[in-house]
Amino acid sequence: MRKNRRRAHRVKPALIKAPLTYALEDGVLICEDASGRALWRIALSDVQSAHWTASRAGQSLTRVLRLRDGTQSCAIRQHLYRRALVGGPDDMAFRATIVDVLRALMAVQPELEVDTGPSATTSALLRLAGHVLLAGACAAPVYAVATGQSLIAVANWAVPVALIGLLGLALRRTHAPGRQRPRLALAQLIAEMDQA
Repeated sequence: MRKNRRRAHRVKPALIKAPLTYALEDGVLICEDASGRALWRIALSDVQSAHWTASRAGQSLTRVLRLRDGTQSCAIRQHLYRRALVGGPDDMAFRATIVDVLRALMAVQPELEVDTGPSATTSALLRLAGHVLLAGACAAPVYAVATGQSLIAVANWAVPVALIGLLGLALRRTHAPGRQRPRLALAQLIAEMDQA
């Protein structure tokens, strides 16, 4: 008879949030709140896609591992409000959790790759921003002619408007619908988490 092995990690998702427990038990990842109530569970053998995002804004660092099985999307996330906390106990607990989950996932699905970069929703919003910027850059000269702007005024804002248009074009191209997102093998992401 095989023993039930439960590996659990307590992770503090943010400074003012209560810790969550992520437990691996018989190939199932379970997220529990502070009282031990299961918030979600996902069988690692059923995972169809995995997505890793790590983003910085000023001194903040937000990291998310999202697993999808076709019926639900489950996320392990952490937000560190200062880079000085990187390497601290909360950061190390989060990294240990991610590495443990990725190793367990690799044991049942070694061929699975992890999508990286912005999510599909974020890409769609950035693409929309690109459309708006490009449309604004194209509409600016028409507006200038329609309102009778002087040639000096048009020359003054021509370069900034052209740069805005180029930024819009770059956003549209970078986040085009058919463009593949960067992917990593599970072992590569594990190595990155171990090094960081």
